[in-house]
Amino acid sequence: MTDKEKHEILEWIRLEHEAGRALNIHAVKRRRPDLLARVYSVRPFWGWWQAVTDAGLNYEDLKVELEEKVACRICGYEGLQLNTHLAARHGMKTTDYRAQFPGTEISSELRRARMRREGGKNLLPHWEPLYSDEYMMDRAYRYHRMGHGLRTTWVCEHDHNLWQHVHRQGLTWESFVTALGIPYTHDLPPRPPRMTREALCKGLREVARKEGSTPTITRLSKLNHSLTTGVERHFGSYDKALEAAGLPLPHRPYPLRRVITPDAVLAELRQLAADGHRITEICIRRKLGLHDLHHSIAKMGGYPTIREKLGIAKPPPPPFVPRHTREEVIAAFQKQAAEGEAYTIRGMNRGSDADRALLRSVRHHFKKWPDLLDAAGLTPEHHALGRARNRRLALLETLRLRHQSGKSLDRREIQQETDGGKFYNACRNAFGTWEDAIVAAGLPKELANKSAVIREGLVAEIREFAGSGHTFDEEAMKLTPAGLELYRRAKSAFGSWQRAVSRAGLESPRKRKPARVKGERPPKAAKTSPPRKNALLRATRKEEQEAVIEAIRERHRHKKRIHLRGIKWDTAGNELYEKARRVFTSWKAALKASGCEPETRPVRVVSEIVRELELAYPIDPAMWEPESSAVGEDAAEGPVKSAPLKIPLRGWRQQGKGEKQRTTPAKAKRRKKRK
Repeated sequence: MTDKEKHEILEWIRLEHEAGRALNIHAVKRRRPDLLARVYSVRPFWGWWQAVTDAGLNYEDLKVELEEKVACRICGYEGLQLNTHLAARHGMKTTDYRAQFPGTEISSELRRARMRREGGKNLLPHWEPLYSDEYMMDRAYRYHRMGHGLRTTWVCEHDHNLWQHVHRQGLTWESFVTALGIPYTHDLPPRPPRMTREALCKGLREVARKEGSTPTITRLSKLNHSLTTGVERHFGSYDKALEAAGLPLPHRPYPLRRVITPDAVLAELRQLAADGHRITEICIRRKLGLHDLHHSIAKMGGYPTIREKLGIAKPPPPPFVPRHTREEVIAAFQKQAAEGEAYTIRGMNRGSDADRALLRSVRHHFKKWPDLLDAAGLTPEHHALGRARNRRLALLETLRLRHQSGKSLDRREIQQETDGGKFYNACRNAFGTWEDAIVAAGLPKELANKSAVIREGLVAEIREFAGSGHTFDEEAMKLTPAGLELYRRAKSAFGSWQRAVSRAGLESPRKRKPARVKGERPPKAAKTSPPRKNALLRATRKEEQEAVIEAIRERHRHKKRIHLRGIKWDTAGNELYEKARRVFTSWKAALKASGCEPETRPVRVVSEIVRELELAYPIDPAMWEPESSAVGEDAAEGPVKSAPLKIPLRGWRQQGKGEKQRTTPAKAKRRKKRK
């Protein structure tokens, strides 16, 4: 491309921007696909982003235009998405549609822009709303100009969407980068210089000084992995590296494994076989403790292979000789059962007296567990009884610990705690009642219900108070400090003084009204009646109406929507609407009282398809005028008013009074017509 052609393209970009037209890649591809193809055919690579930048424009200031609908290539239907249309109208899947029309989209540009999700971490922010082949070329070349090496591992780590888009086009990343004129290097980045012997020894001494002693090789790999790599590279073993650095060997809890050659392994095993040892894992590793020899045997193929090389058959297992006789096993089991242990193997192997040799003797003398129980004269216990017993003991121990720590054991206070309800129900399920659980723990029963103890004490005080000759009616109890204090505590515990007195078994003397003499009337008290309820309601309603009016005027001043549909969009407006309906009976009445006129609703925009249909098929106004049926004298008097014209539609009927509109005839009528 010559400089003149490039100047023409830049001038066209400036003029389009000044005219307010969209300059995103998809919009330019619809208007000038030839221009976009020329921009991307330039080598060295130019690209649309660079062209916009060379035109002196900022890409963020460009106008973006996206198509709201996508057209079906088969029938011309336009919609936001074609999945449902293809399945319902053409009986076709999206994969078949794309195979028939390569390069087509199922969703509109606006739909795809809304559905786009940013995956992973992108080193370079997006400047286009949609992915495209041209946009991906721009992103790759910008990474190259920023100085990044566009290897596959690098792009997958920093911009996975870019690699994924190229991969879906059936291209390799190397061919894509090479086509843009970017050299693709297969060499790895240069490795850092290797550590010298002197630097390695110095590092080992520094680590030993910080640790206070020579670390093991495992500890060194956690502290400084590069030193561990240097040890393997320069010395081959950690001991030689420590010797070169002048450091002592680290403390090892286990000795190092011997490095035994295959011939030495075979010679040592022949000597062991001659001494009468069995060439098995149990004998070599467990009995003799020769772990190095055992690992060498595993590397050479295992014990069967070694025995085959030595010409030794697998020795039979030694006969088992029980340590305890049958009578000793029965006596030991009866002793443990008498001490309260469970009749299980786990119960026998629990505690300080556990003896595995005893269990092996049990298995040798008794083939089944019920045989041992019958020989010991014991009845087998269900496995759930032991768990239930342990659960009950744990609950009792918890109750004792709560009491010792000073916590309350009252049932109401227990249930109010965070996990108290579970503990309370567990005690009730295990012991029947909460009081029985308290008693089973060896604690006083009164701790289970503090209120009952308090009531019993109050009943005793009331009886003592009444026995001392004091008047214990309600009015007399309030005259003395001691009576008032007893009256308040009894009322708090029982709910009322009369109930407390009846619980104490006493009958409270009540003051009776003096009998009225016949003919006498008590003087009427001065009339001080409170204001009427209706007046209070009217005043309250007036205040609520004023508050609603002020809220409506406030919304109107701030230019917020106050028409009926717009008021329900936000939460505050919906609450105001409900309050206005309750106070004014309707939103229209509330607007009239506030003196605010709602804003006019925007005019509905008629689509281009409707305009084209109206122009192609104009409507004749005479079609809707009723025909005059005047004849003779009636025609002279003037036109006769007739009912409006009704155009019968198929499957339509006029609804009756109070009946909902039906778009189709009733099922009964359709069935009758079909018959």
